[in-house]
Amino acid sequence: MTRIPLVAPEDLTPEQAEVYRNSPAGKLALFRLLAHGKTVYPGFSRMTRAIFAELDLPPLERELVTLAVLHLERGAYEWAQHLQVAASMGVPDAQVAAIAADRFGDPAFSDRERALLAFTRQAVEAVRVDDFAFQALAAFYSPRQLVETLYVIGTYMMILRISEVAELELDDVLGASVVRHATDG
Repeated sequence: MTRIPLVAPEDLTPEQAEVYRNSPAGKLALFRLLAHGKTVYPGFSRMTRAIFAELDLPPLERELVTLAVLHLERGAYEWAQHLQVAASMGVPDAQVAAIAADRFGDPAFSDRERALLAFTRQAVEAVRVDDFAFQALAAFYSPRQLVETLYVIGTYMMILRISEVAELELDDVLGASVVRHATDG
């Protein structure tokens, strides 16, 4: 049982109720958990939509970062959602399996992707990133992409803290639909 009760549909703000009625995200228990943050939710919703649809960081690489964070932080609810997202985007099964097995240096990844995953690991596990990992990533990414990578890492670390502390139970797996709705809308 989820430790923090989900917001009842009748208790959603008008903006949240609109999402609940018209977006696949509104069908997820995670949405109704995050809805407790009534003053924070509108800005957070805009930020997550930007992460899905407006980054300069390539979408497949964004998804690798997301999977890496979810693996490192052991986020069961979001891992299930993002396995579906990764499959729908065409992330190779070998890469998903390598992340799940904690093999971020696996040959399934390009040099660019290995640099991205090494950077992600250090940012998640140590907060700070050493010069070697930073320079390896900076060789492939613009300053904007570096910062966007950190936004993705931080966003999923926050979502995981909320969902894992709440012991959120997996309901529907709609991750691919949520991303598609964000990128189409």
